[in-house]
Amino acid sequence: MTNTGKSLRVLFTCSGVGVMNRGIETFFDDAFKGLSDTEGLTLRLLKGGGATKADEHVIWNLPRTAWPARLLGALVRRDAYVVEQWSSFPAVMRQIRSFRPEVVFYSDANLGFLLYWLRGRIGVPYNLLFSNGGPAHAPFVRTDYVHQVTPAHCHEALLAGEPPRKHFMVPYGINLIPMPSLMTLDERAALRQRLGLPIDRKIVLSVGWIRSVHKRMDYVIAETASLPRPRPFLQLLGAVDRGSAEIIAQGERLLGIDGFDARSVPCDRVFDYYRAADCFILASLKEGFGRVYLEAMMHGVPVIAHRNPVTQYILGPHGNLADLSHPGALSPLIAGELQRPATTVRIRDLWAYVRDRFSWETLAPSYRDMFRTCARGQERHFSE
Repeated sequence: MTNTGKSLRVLFTCSGVGVMNRGIETFFDDAFKGLSDTEGLTLRLLKGGGATKADEHVIWNLPRTAWPARLLGALVRRDAYVVEQWSSFPAVMRQIRSFRPEVVFYSDANLGFLLYWLRGRIGVPYNLLFSNGGPAHAPFVRTDYVHQVTPAHCHEALLAGEPPRKHFMVPYGINLIPMPSLMTLDERAALRQRLGLPIDRKIVLSVGWIRSVHKRMDYVIAETASLPRPRPFLQLLGAVDRGSAEIIAQGERLLGIDGFDARSVPCDRVFDYYRAADCFILASLKEGFGRVYLEAMMHGVPVIAHRNPVTQYILGPHGNLADLSHPGALSPLIAGELQRPATTVRIRDLWAYVRDRFSWETLAPSYRDMFRTCARGQERHFSE
């Protein structure tokens, strides 16, 4: 499908970019920006919101956050997210005919099914590459290739009998910030004052959907509340919806309004909270990847997480890991971590670890090789 020396056209499509800030959406936005200057690649991004640019196109759809998608979803017994994907298909089809990509890179599975079933009618000989950040599980029968983001998910697929030639293991990347410096007391106080955080207390940060399900924000609150006074201040950041009310009420009841806050902030402000924090916690027992781990580490913030193959792979020697499925497991980790002083060496080591393993500069050759192999449609041998 590709010619030697010709720039490979890859279409990134994710209708939630510009609308949602989940891991999948932030990955596609970051990946497009991080890989756009890669030699040998010509990229176009299709997104659901934001500004249209020369290589970024806002496509029409019924957003999952709006009532028409929710209403139609109820009528067909599917959720609003599925309706969003279905409704985006005509616009994606027009973009494919215009851009004529050799590879379509996506994570929205229901859109991918339409692109697989109707490829002949679209009339462009693209190959489909499904980025499995969810993660979904085998069989992967309605896509050509699968982008696995951790070794654990790749091995799971192979153990289920998936053909090795179909799967690539390339981790999520991140747009690396410049190496942070150790803030002075005055600098930290000024930052915290601007964010409305206490100046004279340790700050524990957790970023994710503010609900009890999956991210287990209720567990983080209860474990923080079990610490002896003076407790750290707990700041939760993430999507707030009707189901968040019980989490916020629990935090205010157990920690008090002077010891707890939960809010949703624009993406460009989240990094300020990492800079102000003393440690980061994500108590979910399973993650497809967890880019927030990388965000925290590149800011020099130590991470506490549940021990599993994904966190062991991502955090490597720098993770503070334990079995967080039990009450009482998290609180001693918080107490121990907050006793460790922040140092220039530790900040540098955390940042350098992210740079060396997960920056786009490091990963760009692997993504380019993956796209090229998908475009050729040739069999390859899987290697760990």
